[in-house]
Amino acid sequence: MTEQCECEYFNFGDFVRSRQNPHLTGQIIGERSWGEEYQVRLADGASIIWWFAAEIEHDPGYEPTPAKSEEQPSNVIAVDFTKPRALKKSTKTAGEA
Repeated sequence: MTEQCECEYFNFGDFVRSRQNPHLTGQIIGERSWGEEYQVRLADGASIIWWFAAEIEHDPGYEPTPAKSEEQPSNVIAVDFTKPRALKKSTKTAGEA
């Protein structure tokens, strides 16, 4: 069995999970009633819910997503739009226009 967090207070930005359903995770984005209730943005990024402090615990399994690598190939085609081009029906634009 996993150890439960005995925290009584959570800080803005802390990653937490539900004690009843550990798969329900999110991040603290607000509080009210002097830390009795916390506003949590769930991991889906769109849902916000108010939880009592007794319902949540710190998420020990939280791992931040790795930063995007610049080594990934880009689908951007370099085009110099400062050069005039005469376009006709037969002109091959190769995705430039």
